[in-house]
Amino acid sequence: MRRSGGALSAVIAAGIVLTLAADVTVLARDRTAGGPRRPGNLVSVPEAPRTPSVAPLTRRYTPHLLVAGTSSLPPQAVERAKGLKGVAGVAVVDAARARVGGRRMGLLGVDPSGFRAFAPEPTAGSDQLWQTVASGGLAVSFEQGRDGALPLGAVVPAGRSADPARIRVGAYASMGIGDVDAVVSRAQARALGLPEGNGLVISAPKADTAALARRLRKILPRGTKVAALAAPKTTGRAPRKSPPRVTGRPDGASGDRSPITGNAMTPTMRTALLEIAGMFGPFPVIGCHRSTGDPQDHGDGRACDFMESTGGRAPSAGAQRHGDQVARYAVANARRLGISYVIWKQHIWNVRGGGWRPMEDRGSITQNHYDHVHISVLR
Repeated sequence: MRRSGGALSAVIAAGIVLTLAADVTVLARDRTAGGPRRPGNLVSVPEAPRTPSVAPLTRRYTPHLLVAGTSSLPPQAVERAKGLKGVAGVAVVDAARARVGGRRMGLLGVDPSGFRAFAPEPTAGSDQLWQTVASGGLAVSFEQGRDGALPLGAVVPAGRSADPARIRVGAYASMGIGDVDAVVSRAQARALGLPEGNGLVISAPKADTAALARRLRKILPRGTKVAALAAPKTTGRAPRKSPPRVTGRPDGASGDRSPITGNAMTPTMRTALLEIAGMFGPFPVIGCHRSTGDPQDHGDGRACDFMESTGGRAPSAGAQRHGDQVARYAVANARRLGISYVIWKQHIWNVRGGGWRPMEDRGSITQNHYDHVHISVLR
């Protein structure tokens, strides 16, 4: 979107003019070096990032035993465990104590479609929560989220201490399994370095738990731990039946992809788009290259608009929270992604410093950037 407009107040003008002057300098330098960018110089996103789908909840299981080994459990042993008398349901998981946001916690990598059946209500019934997990988000217990160290929507380091990955805190929820503080998708567990398929969550409502544990130890690899599950600890502030709290979602987002209009952009913009769409999508639409009107960075393929609502409508409260998270992420990772500036809610942030600064009123929700996060890159 445009970065300058009509008359500004003297106070606002000083900050905005400095920002624009710096941006024009960069643009002029880029054009001097290689000439104005044209669509033929740009690249496209052949396929927008897909958000995995999650199967609906059809039944629920009460978990009774947690199995955890030091390495992947042999498939034949898993099949034998499923066939033991009294076993009603089994979920294969990736289980580890892992560091998330600077603290160690019990973490499971799960298949959201299958594992949701082992979660307590209303966690099991929240389609949005499990879609968030399937999309790469982290669902943490209310207890872990209560002190503010893992705020909803924040992107935190997780996994290996030497080379941690980054993950978005997507939800607070009751886990329903003692010593399990958080869950991620199994794909995300791979990125975090968790052992693959080394655990089982078992429901056996009619079995003698101690006897079943002894039978499991006989068929599983030596050293595999089998523990009876106790109810998770609660403090009274977050009752076990509390509904999940999930990060916001753009209004009108549907399906498992973010449609892209003007699918032509610089390689730097494409890298930023893929990361942001993969972390926060799907969006109802992402608008990039255009040549009509006064496109500025859009005309050079150096900008995209990540829509939080469409049709010129004001975003809902949840979509606004989502936009806040997208804007914060873009700012926090600006230098790594080559982002030059971000516009959101009639404020502009520039990588050269100065923090968020207000912009003039341009007269509409879209022109004032209340329905989309505008992101421009340096080249």
